Amino acid sequence: MEKNKISICSFILNQLTITLFLCLSCSGKTDDNSLKTVEIVKPVIISAVPHDPSAFTQGLVYHGGKLYESTGIYGKSSIRIVDTSGVVLQSRSVPGFAEGCAFLNEKLYQLTWKEQVCFVYDESLQVTGDFYYGGEGWGLTSEPSGLIMSNGSDTLYYRDPQMRIVKRVSVKKDGAPVKNLNELEYANGKVYANVWFSDFVFEISPSDGTVLRIIDCSDLVAAEKPGSEENVLNGIAFVQSSGLFYITGKNWKNLFLVKIP
Repeated sequence: MEKNKISICSFILNQLTITLFLCLSCSGKTDDNSLKTVEIVKPVIISAVPHDPSAFTQGLVYHGGKLYESTGIYGKSSIRIVDTSGVVLQSRSVPGFAEGCAFLNEKLYQLTWKEQVCFVYDESLQVTGDFYYGGEGWGLTSEPSGLIMSNGSDTLYYRDPQMRIVKRVSVKKDGAPVKNLNELEYANGKVYANVWFSDFVFEISPSDGTVLRIIDCSDLVAAEKPGSEENVLNGIAFVQSSGLFYITGKNWKNLFLVKIP
């Protein structure tokens, strides 16, 4: 069964877990007085531009004034360059089921789901190499010294430019693991992670995996009005020059430019 066909039981459990996290944080109450609450903020929408609704977004990164987007689904996977107006400037088909993407040292890395191969491109989407890794590939971002990868668990995998694991960091909120980590972005010394099948982005300490804040993107979801429960929030790209973020979702018709307070 494909990744996007999650069972209804897992979906409900995931939603209940996140809802419980949010309720505890908003009320300031927990079952254990030693547990910390986490701030919840909402992004401010600056603008919205059209997004290709056929794009099953798996990864999004801003580089050189353009967006690079990885899209999934067997037989439809791609790596593409997208103008900030939403126009697809260039697209290249990708074998397998494409996942997250990130730039490191002027090279574009793109994961695949179960194929266990990471494709490497130059800025013009020409393939320059590939690396193999074990397990599933989900989200990918980069920090100054290397790559950070997710595989749908509660763990962030730090990898060197040859995709070798350097360290592992478990992500926790109030002591509880945060599973289904998906698309990733590194910004301002923190990791931002989509949690699969949720309307929230988690701001994470890269050193110890502590959830620092939760970004509630329900207003973006309400504005988008996804046509299917599978068309979930997914895709975060940081624009360093402005401090703003681009956020979208799988098969969304909108690409939002937002400010996170």
